[in-house]
Amino acid sequence: MSERKISVLGYALLGLLSSRPSSGYDLRKTFALTPMRTFSDSPGAIYPALQRLEESGLIRGKVQDGSGLRRRKIYRLTADGVVALKKWVGKPVTSEEVIGGMDELLLRFAFMDSVIERLAVIEFLRTLEQELKSYVPTLREYLQSEGSRMQMSGRLALENGIRGYETQLRWVRDALTTYESEEHGGS
Repeated sequence: MSERKISVLGYALLGLLSSRPSSGYDLRKTFALTPMRTFSDSPGAIYPALQRLEESGLIRGKVQDGSGLRRRKIYRLTADGVVALKKWVGKPVTSEEVIGGMDELLLRFAFMDSVIERLAVIEFLRTLEQELKSYVPTLREYLQSEGSRMQMSGRLALENGIRGYETQLRWVRDALTTYESEEHGGS
């Protein structure tokens, strides 16, 4: 397996392929028609990313005959691809990610059930909760000490950010409750 750095798009592709083998066209449709549309569905983004993953040995494509003259290349994760995906979704949550990478954290979370143990998912959520619990008061303190000196638009933007993190914290607590109740036989 190559040690080439995998992009967030590459990990999104690995995560999607972990659920089911797909063609590049199928993956593009997923990005175009689902909440994953934050990723580009452009062939200029998807196909080069698939090629890099294949060159790195993380996926394998096999051409299949389709209807008429159409042929499709269906991609599947390799064993190395599964390892790379598990390593990515299972990495510890850091304060830097909470501050600047919540989208990637949530993408990692979205693929967890299919690749790591339930207890590791719960630990991820607990760590995310702790990081958010320590970050929100820092933002509130900054607003308290500097808010009166900020332009109104800057202050309101900061308040929006604080509310967003508080909402994330409530969601994490709800997600933990859901996982823990299921872990104890509830549904």
